[in-house]
Amino acid sequence: MADSQHNPKNRRQQANQMHNHSDDPTAMPPLPVQQPQQQPRNQSINGHRKSASMNQPQSQDRNRRKNLGPRFQDESNESDSYGTLNPNFQFGARRRQTNNSISYGNHTPSQSLGGPAQIPQLGITPEQLLLQQQIEQLQHQQRALIQNQSQFIQQYDQQTLNSRMNPNANNPHIPNIPNIPNNHRRIQSQQAPNMRMSGGNLTQYSPHSPNLYNPQGSPQMKNIPPKGHGRRHSVNVSKVTKDLNDFSFPPSNTVNKMSPQSAQSGHGRRISTGQAIQQPIPNNNQSGVPDLAQAQSQLASLAQFRVGVGAGGHNRAQSFAFPNSFQNMVAAASLSAALGGNQMGKFDNGINYALQQQQAFNLQIQQPSNHGGPQRKSLFAPYLPQASLPPLLTAGKLVVGMLRVNKRNRSDAYISTEVLDADVYICGSKDRNRALEGDIVAVELLNVDEVWGTKKEKEDKKRRKEENAQYDALRAINPSIETKQQAKNRDDVQVEGQGLFLIADEEVNDDQKPKYAGHVVAIVERMPGQLFSGTLGILRPSSAATKEKQDAERREREGGIPEAQEKPAQRPKIVWFKPTDKRVPLIAIPTEQAPKDFLSNSEHYQNQLFVSCIKRWPITSLHPFGTLVEKLGPIGDVQVETSALLKDSNATSSEDFPDSALRCLPALPWHIPQEEYGKRRDMRNERTFTIDPDTAKDLDDAVSVKVNSDDTYDITVSIADVSYFIKPNSPLDKDARKRATSVYLVQKALPMLPSILSSDLCSLLPDRERLAFSVTFTMDKDAKVLKTWFGRTIIKSCAQLSYGNAQNIIEGRQLDVVEGRKSDKYTSEEIGGDIKILYKLSQKMRQRRFDEGALKIQTMKLAFQLDEHGTPIDCMAYQSREANNLIEEFMLITNITVASEIAASLPEQSLLRRHEDPIPKRLDAFQERAKELGFDIDVSSSKALQSSFLAVEDEEARKMLQVLAVKGMCRAKYFCSGAIDISSYRHYALNVPLYTHFTSPIRRYADVVVHRQLQTVLEYGEEAEKNFQMDRETVAKTAQQCNVKKEASKQAQESSQHLYLCLLISDLTKRYGPVVRQATVIGVLDRAFDVLVNDMGIEKRVHVDQIPVNEHKYSEQHKTLDLYWKKGVDVISWLVENSSDGHLQCIQEAAQKHAPAHMTSRSTQDEQALFDESDSDESDEDNDNDNDNDMVNKKNNDMDTVQHNKSKLAYQPKYENVRVENGKYIQTIKDSMTVDIIVTADFSASPPILKCYCGNPFA
Repeated sequence: MADSQHNPKNRRQQANQMHNHSDDPTAMPPLPVQQPQQQPRNQSINGHRKSASMNQPQSQDRNRRKNLGPRFQDESNESDSYGTLNPNFQFGARRRQTNNSISYGNHTPSQSLGGPAQIPQLGITPEQLLLQQQIEQLQHQQRALIQNQSQFIQQYDQQTLNSRMNPNANNPHIPNIPNIPNNHRRIQSQQAPNMRMSGGNLTQYSPHSPNLYNPQGSPQMKNIPPKGHGRRHSVNVSKVTKDLNDFSFPPSNTVNKMSPQSAQSGHGRRISTGQAIQQPIPNNNQSGVPDLAQAQSQLASLAQFRVGVGAGGHNRAQSFAFPNSFQNMVAAASLSAALGGNQMGKFDNGINYALQQQQAFNLQIQQPSNHGGPQRKSLFAPYLPQASLPPLLTAGKLVVGMLRVNKRNRSDAYISTEVLDADVYICGSKDRNRALEGDIVAVELLNVDEVWGTKKEKEDKKRRKEENAQYDALRAINPSIETKQQAKNRDDVQVEGQGLFLIADEEVNDDQKPKYAGHVVAIVERMPGQLFSGTLGILRPSSAATKEKQDAERREREGGIPEAQEKPAQRPKIVWFKPTDKRVPLIAIPTEQAPKDFLSNSEHYQNQLFVSCIKRWPITSLHPFGTLVEKLGPIGDVQVETSALLKDSNATSSEDFPDSALRCLPALPWHIPQEEYGKRRDMRNERTFTIDPDTAKDLDDAVSVKVNSDDTYDITVSIADVSYFIKPNSPLDKDARKRATSVYLVQKALPMLPSILSSDLCSLLPDRERLAFSVTFTMDKDAKVLKTWFGRTIIKSCAQLSYGNAQNIIEGRQLDVVEGRKSDKYTSEEIGGDIKILYKLSQKMRQRRFDEGALKIQTMKLAFQLDEHGTPIDCMAYQSREANNLIEEFMLITNITVASEIAASLPEQSLLRRHEDPIPKRLDAFQERAKELGFDIDVSSSKALQSSFLAVEDEEARKMLQVLAVKGMCRAKYFCSGAIDISSYRHYALNVPLYTHFTSPIRRYADVVVHRQLQTVLEYGEEAEKNFQMDRETVAKTAQQCNVKKEASKQAQESSQHLYLCLLISDLTKRYGPVVRQATVIGVLDRAFDVLVNDMGIEKRVHVDQIPVNEHKYSEQHKTLDLYWKKGVDVISWLVENSSDGHLQCIQEAAQKHAPAHMTSRSTQDEQALFDESDSDESDEDNDNDNDNDMVNKKNNDMDTVQHNKSKLAYQPKYENVRVENGKYIQTIKDSMTVDIIVTADFSASPPILKCYCGNPFA
């Protein structure tokens, strides 16, 4: 019997000791192990013998899995046991496996951009031979560095926590390449303050990896013990450089003496400058793996190349030997492992891809000969070879992190890295070097002052260009030509309108210089399988604008040209794909892939959505080249927009499952096998029931209450035993892992599992015997846990209750269950009594949680009501009530308890969930913001923050503060316990040391893994770690896959809510005229203010140039914005007069058609009503019976919903802070005040644009 009594007290103590083993906030995460290529059991791997217990046999499919190339290559994941990887986890390309003697090659990002070329072997010049002698001396120094590093790590495992190295100790660093004119200077070694040790992208490998970068293959690390908590603690690895104080490369007298070679470039491109480019040092190592000296030479060559192509010019910052350079060591080790570790040489059919990359880089970096014909100018620098990154990362010459692009200004990008205490700023497309959103990149740091000065200089140049007389003359000829500021404002409105919430402002702005700046030197990993939705055009937008300007000038100069004189247009070779995501560049598509009549009838396709992917991006092209994947349909269509948002979010987009996965399902009808009754605890006679949303179909959790004779309670939380049906590494398991989570859209759900499981066999339906995994808590009357039991069970639910049913019981009403959702075995009174006990206990648990420091932040969630056709007829902000809190408390305690159990027995392999502390800078900014609003918020801890929120009595003000606080919070993430520092396990919001997800296995793959882990712990006890089927690296990969897909699911869900809210607003506008709602001001800027529309759960920015004002004045001291309104001017009418936007004309027509109850012009006698503070309830509410609205109202008698009723009823606006001074009509906008907002939805773009305009109080 697996279901034995189990007291977790000792294990929890072990887990707590494990958590408390390090309380140093600056502690370094360890260097995790990159999973080596699978070897036979007990076979030696890189000098280490892997125990049989830790080398479980894997599926043959996994042995045959294909290499995951970067996004720019065609991919096939059918044979991948673990699905596509996320760039946060895997560094570099995965190693190819030969299958049926077919050679696939090792496609690294550097190769894939142009494809591997036929590369001749390079000759060696006399100058290079002389330099090679110096390199050999440097290699000897490097071997000493690695030897000292290995000895240090061995010594560290024997140290206690109190003898940990002082992070402020002197850290000798590796001196840098001498300055080269017009090149980049690296940063001096230093300790960056306030390091955040969150693990993040670079914490998926162990510090004792047998694949730790070791070019000479020295065996000195073979005696390092494979286990132990201590080795995961932080290490000050910079001390290992102590023997290299005299290191200097290259000697100044040899740097510029190498003669150029005349070999043909790999891309066959000419460099546009006549400057001599330093020739890279050839690598005589037949493995193709460069040492530090060679890698630094390549970096110096790259710097000169950038100057030559106009991509450089800034001095490099000096090298970093970071106190927490452990993250760089992690990246270096994983990259080495990805290329084969110490065997980083030959792959399929003997091809040495590392050496091929080195040769390809050498050919691209050198100046091509003049006899190769006309060459195209290089616009970007080539990427460093993947094999060159490990030594540069180890030496602190580069950092690795994830790139994100500023949504408001795609010229700005940022690198989030765990090595530094702030993001690295990337200025412009040249420094970004073809990297895209979500890519993992290697970055060299630049001089911040120089980068910032260049940025400001470019902006000033553009500003002067717009202000000169020639530009004014052009605008006089063609008034439609926009200024840069006008174009930016228009783009900002469009980007902001594509979501429900405000885009977080980046820390770098026009007035605040970044702390670090850099440029991308290599793509470590690209986001796989990325697709983009967008539209097709014949000309680039910039080319179209230029052509329009030239045509206008020509017509003005020549008085027009007859069409007969126009030259026939030449058939273009490419057409342009414009992604809806502004952060993605234009993509060049071969004309042959466009619709056959596209060139002759391009206007027909202007409003059609297509899907494209990027295939390659050579250094000579300003834009990437791609492939047209499919045509979706017209913009504005619900199904088309839904397909587009799923593609853009990279979420699961298919409701269909592969046949191989479906064949893993049991045949129907299915019954519980007889042997399971003997293995599991029989709980069919317990009064068990479920409480879920009314429309839920996947019921994966149930609760029961048993009152004991000693006045204690046995509370059992039973979770559907999904892992019973999903066998590890089966096709069904692989597909579930690839999806990782269910995706919940407004109109439908895209399940992680086939409906046979999710809605039938695993769903805990009433009167059905079901397999479950249960946790029983024995509690006293104060809800304190006295004893815990874990085990597999068989249950039989007696009722399927909704949150509304449970809420009725809590509020003292009768239980009214829908027919067919309750068994006749128990009465409603018995079930109601259980709910009351659960509620009483949950209240005490909740209060204790908050008293101990838990934080509860209500995020804005929208709930929709659809009619029988799937059309939205209502929406409201979702309100969590006591019944929701009841279930939440028991799910939380279950997850917390299971986390302690698996972490104690599987310290290296447990799948947990953590929530980092908020970024201090953002949290301080929130505190200052709250102070400006008049609230004293303590942000010193989660407990203090929660207490501050509870002290705010006004509910609307509390919601506003919570919305602002969320912006400074980090996202919770899954992780493998053996992959990061133990001090980083903590969950900030819950204020618990250990947490995981166990309670929703039907919709989350992470929960399935945790179920398997708990079962292994119960079955094997202390031997669980040896018997669990997934090793540390596989668990870490799975955790990262779950993180990626969870984020994608969240983005898809919010995009779906945005789409349906736009549909509802558009429908309300057509029926009743402009939609006007009250909003709360949550931020005041110099030319805009931010509002929160509580009724619709949205945040929007109102721009001053989008409303009829004569002028505006911003007070920095008081944080107020004075609007000087134009008297008697309606906002919509003014917008129509000053814009050619057809959407606004439709809004105006709707306003004129329906009773003008919203924004009508006031008479002079009504002006005084603006200042009337009385709250009269005697306003005329019969305006909706006007003849113009009779037909609409008759058609909508059944539309008795919140939003329809608000739009139907006459609206009497009430304006705050308005006054008349010296004939000027002024409204002062300040924080927390209420304003009337006109909400519109524009379906002429994809995704639809949600816009808000402030109503004119003097109209």
